[in-house]
Amino acid sequence: MNPVLAGIVACLLFLPLPLAAQDANAYQQAVAARAAGEHARAVALLDAWIANHPADSDALVQRGYAHLALGQTARAQADFEAALAVAPSYTDARDGLAILRQRQSAEPRGFVVAGGAWSALAGNRPDWWEATLSGEAPVSQTLSLGGRVSWFERFGIENVELEGRVAARAAPNLWLRASLGGAPSADFRPEIAAALGADLRVAEGPQATVLSLDTSYQKFPLQDVVTVMPGVTQYFGDGRLWGTLKGIGIVPDGGALELGVMGRLDFAPDDRQRYFAGAVRGPDTDLGIVTRVTAVFAGAELPLAKRLSVLPSVSHEWREVGGDRTEFRIDLRARF
Repeated sequence: MNPVLAGIVACLLFLPLPLAAQDANAYQQAVAARAAGEHARAVALLDAWIANHPADSDALVQRGYAHLALGQTARAQADFEAALAVAPSYTDARDGLAILRQRQSAEPRGFVVAGGAWSALAGNRPDWWEATLSGEAPVSQTLSLGGRVSWFERFGIENVELEGRVAARAAPNLWLRASLGGAPSADFRPEIAAALGADLRVAEGPQATVLSLDTSYQKFPLQDVVTVMPGVTQYFGDGRLWGTLKGIGIVPDGGALELGVMGRLDFAPDDRQRYFAGAVRGPDTDLGIVTRVTAVFAGAELPLAKRLSVLPSVSHEWREVGGDRTEFRIDLRARF
């Protein structure tokens, strides 16, 4: 080869790549790093890329998922929202926000709920009244403790019921809960009430699927009752609409198994409001006597202030034993 030509070729081989080629290589390295689970390295590479390409929605989504994997939820949300500002129909960005909402809703958060209910009974029977104060407080990232005190007036008789509960996130997709309580001087409420439950998320994302199982034992003055409720919750669309279907199995002391079903639909147009409606057909133990009930219900959670919301609801029951009942309930929830 001509010595001059050989020198030119050698110089070209050792010249740095053009800036665009270097940038493209950095972006590809970031994608590879995230795929390999090196999320911190992916974020560092994408920071440099996005500094030069702030409107690259692909890079913003990649960094959002890397932040999500690192537990940096605020930064992940900012990236997904920035990607949607550039590309409003970007499915991966919407999916990322849906995953983020589900994870945030599963994190232990403190709250206090105070409210009550009034029930109108058919047949000129005396109305029922109820007042409840409950709360929950996180003690760690995976554990929360709570309690409830309720006052009931029915048939001119008053009962006060107490309950303590604990909830724990045993694994990234597994939640466990337990409660213990009862009415110290029970007439129509349970003398002892114990419950165990679990939720298992088997699919994540905007079409997440959650399996649940709730079991309880209640010792009423008239009889003991065991209840088992398996269920499934399925999310739809972008994760703001979900449906729940639960089976109901009740075994009263010395009685036969009674079966029922409950269906419910929830819709949350944004992070601060929610609407729900559903129906139940099956056994009920509200007074300690198992009877068949058909019921429909609906309600909402509406914001009043940044951390305060109101929860109105209404339900109607058609009972095989006793009079039909319409209940109006309103609660206030404060978060902290």
